[in-house]
Amino acid sequence: MIAIIGAGGHASCVYECLLTAGETVAGFYDDDPRLEGKEIVDGKKVLGTPDRLEQEERIKTVFVAFGDNRQRLERCRYYSSCGYRQPRAVHPRVYISSFARVGKGSFLMGAALVNPRARVGDYVIVNTSATVGHDCVLEDGVQVGPGVNLAGGSYLEEGAFVGIGARVAPNVRIGAWSVVGAGAVVLHDVPPGVSVYGTPARVKEQ
Repeated sequence: MIAIIGAGGHASCVYECLLTAGETVAGFYDDDPRLEGKEIVDGKKVLGTPDRLEQEERIKTVFVAFGDNRQRLERCRYYSSCGYRQPRAVHPRVYISSFARVGKGSFLMGAALVNPRARVGDYVIVNTSATVGHDCVLEDGVQVGPGVNLAGGSYLEEGAFVGIGARVAPNVRIGAWSVVGAGAVVLHDVPPGVSVYGTPARVKEQ
């Protein structure tokens, strides 16, 4: 029995993947108490806030379905410290090389591709039709948007976000908690904690 933490659109996508993987989903838990009783998808409702979940002895498995990288990573690490199991959620139309690694609590959406020797950390999102090239490293809490292409050897540090349709050249390193804007083409390393946009991508001036 698994509980999904979060009740937005991202959570409904997670639900579908868990369902196809044979998981039994109890329902959703959300920080907003006003959502209690609301149906999210497939007859499954918000059962309450996460503090109520911790009183449910029958549920020892969770999946945190937050799109925000920092909030997701923080909450996932909290549940890990509490001893909850956090499985992967992988769409049946995802290809993961047998020589790649994908960590716990990560979510891979339809038509995503993970090539040989890639290492996808814990609590990562690889979105629809994104490709992760050979020898890439995605540290914990990274998010790769729909249609992103990461060339071989790309390295995304903790919490980095790569927006929809962006391209990252071979062996480029994206710093921790940096943001790559939609459609950007990243040809050079990106320092931590900045936002880059454009073709070629440049740091956004504050």
